[in-house]
Amino acid sequence: MPLRAAWIEYRDAVRAFSRPAKQFLLSTLFTWGGHGVAQVLFNLYLVQAGYREAFVGQAVSLNGAGLAIMALPAGILAERCGKRRTLVAGACIEGVSMVVRAAAPSAAVIGVACFATGAGTALLAIASAPFLSEHSTARERTHLFSSFFAVELIAAVVGSSLGGALPKLLTHLPAALAHDLLHAYRYTLFAGAALAATAALPIARIVEPRAAAPLPMAAPGDRGDTRLLAAIAVNFFLIGAGAGLVIPFMNLYFATRFQCSSAQIGSFFALAQLITATAAMLAPVLARRFGKLGTATAMQFLSLPFLVTLGAEKQLGVAVAAFCVRATLMQASSPLLQAYVMEMLPAARRARSTSLNNLVWNTGWASSATLSGWMIQQFGYAVPFYVTAGLYGVATTYFYLMFRRHRPPDEAPVGLSEESKGRLGDGPFTE
Repeated sequence: MPLRAAWIEYRDAVRAFSRPAKQFLLSTLFTWGGHGVAQVLFNLYLVQAGYREAFVGQAVSLNGAGLAIMALPAGILAERCGKRRTLVAGACIEGVSMVVRAAAPSAAVIGVACFATGAGTALLAIASAPFLSEHSTARERTHLFSSFFAVELIAAVVGSSLGGALPKLLTHLPAALAHDLLHAYRYTLFAGAALAATAALPIARIVEPRAAAPLPMAAPGDRGDTRLLAAIAVNFFLIGAGAGLVIPFMNLYFATRFQCSSAQIGSFFALAQLITATAAMLAPVLARRFGKLGTATAMQFLSLPFLVTLGAEKQLGVAVAAFCVRATLMQASSPLLQAYVMEMLPAARRARSTSLNNLVWNTGWASSATLSGWMIQQFGYAVPFYVTAGLYGVATTYFYLMFRRHRPPDEAPVGLSEESKGRLGDGPFTE
């Protein structure tokens, strides 16, 4: 049976994973557990602390700015100091910064800590894919990256569930031990930060082989290469700008429009991730029949009506369904799109494209998150969803028209999902 054959193939590949690869997957479990907690609670914590949506947007912007500004230096650091050291540094910086931003009463300190959190995430994101490539062979590499994607999703589900449930538990302790909601959020965010920092331990125990001689720098590209890089970057910028308008505010959307508790919001996020994990496993089957580009762009187009629904909907059940379907379609398309991008580019241009795409995506995210906080205060939550749908539609149409006749070279490297580069969501570093 095809399913049994696929299972046996996957099982054999997992058994072939190297010890460093397995330790990296364990580290990823801690990292994304911490991210899941912060995803559910951090914005709610800021609002509970007395800040308005405009400041929440600024905080999200500064996080994205840290990601964007560190995108290019992180690649250089990984090459000069080693991927393992870069990963350890990223986990430590991220964990400490997450503690500071949850503990500081000052808006200025929170802003600096958010920037530092983004910088730490960038170190992790840029070094992860090269690290996995160095510690795997062609035989099991595809399955290793698939496992990386699955571990991220599972850990995010656990973290989201923890972020939703722990504050409720802390506020319902016996009177002498009970906390108000602000401190319940804060202590839960501390737990998430501890998980993120713990991710450094499995990586620190890895003994890397002596580094090989560095590869020569790529020669300046011809006009065709430059055109390819620019077209791909435009798509990433538009998607990042659209994502920054709505993704950071999904928890506030449910809390404000539907008066949902943190436990409910955590369950919504967990459900969306579980459905996405299932869809991501099915997406390659569709891609084999319809092609990576056709499948990815179709899924992105299909997600647009659900964005519009989220903006207009007043019934919680319909909004949750739209949230889950939208997230599934958009996220499950990303591994296919990333694989297609990597296959289109000459080998010497792939690292450059990855750094550039991370930079422009996070620039779009940081810019639009600030704007979205102001838009929500002025017009409510509907308008950002409509604008995001428009940006996604333009980005998807543009990318398809630019590359529908492009034939990738015969060599097809392992495609990396958006999640293999950073936060879960609609691009390299989101949700």
